[in-house]
Amino acid sequence: MASNVLKLRRPDESAQPLQLVETVSIRNKADVLDAALVLDRIARDRGMRIMVWHDISSQEPMVDAEGQDINTNVFGCDTQEEVLRNDYEKALCSQVIRACRVESEPFWVNRHGFQSRWQNPFLDKIELKDFEKRCLVKAAIVVPLHLPFGQIAAAVFVSLDESKEDLAEEFTQFGKLFSELSRQFLAGYVRTMRSNPYLPTENVLSDRQIECLRWAAFGKTDDEIAMILGCSHAGVRYHIQKAAQKLDSTNRVQATFRAGQLGYLGSLN
Repeated sequence: MASNVLKLRRPDESAQPLQLVETVSIRNKADVLDAALVLDRIARDRGMRIMVWHDISSQEPMVDAEGQDINTNVFGCDTQEEVLRNDYEKALCSQVIRACRVESEPFWVNRHGFQSRWQNPFLDKIELKDFEKRCLVKAAIVVPLHLPFGQIAAAVFVSLDESKEDLAEEFTQFGKLFSELSRQFLAGYVRTMRSNPYLPTENVLSDRQIECLRWAAFGKTDDEIAMILGCSHAGVRYHIQKAAQKLDSTNRVQATFRAGQLGYLGSLN
């Protein structure tokens, strides 16, 4: 008897980490649901559940090929967690989201502090007052993913035991695996679903154009940049205008922003 049942990928519990990573790979929109189901099963088999953001600056949901929200329909996020994803003001106040902006390695966190493999003084500066109220969980393993064009994605793993506050053992045992799986899943999703490749990458900025934009990013005026670089005011305007043309920008603000997205400006310390 013929069967029309779709054969889904299933995680092999005896598989090595690299083999498991392949099971959550996304190469086209049709892969999204299948990969999400596998990721959910892997997490739950280890006593955890997951919530994902493809862009922590956006309220746009992550969806499968049919437009269904995978956080709700696959990962089983409850109404309370949906508030954190859908209420941008609450998300901005969440210590988990704030931490993803200053950390690129996996960490776990509860109301007592951040724990990671490497010390990060920026995490220490994040106030954890009202952690559970702001983050809506008692503890979480977090995998940030810093993507091209300044986009930050994140995966958050929480215990199926909602009362559990200490995830040190789970982080030690599963942190590396969760990190590899999340990054493969999220990077594949973003590559597949990104619909606005508006940033020009074929034009290369000159050293002088980068210098002018970098000082502009620090808030310097054209006259101040001219004094710093030892050139004329007109020269600074020329270099910024040429950079804006290459970046398909209408003004210096947009040119500076796009140069930053493409990594020309580095860290503005």
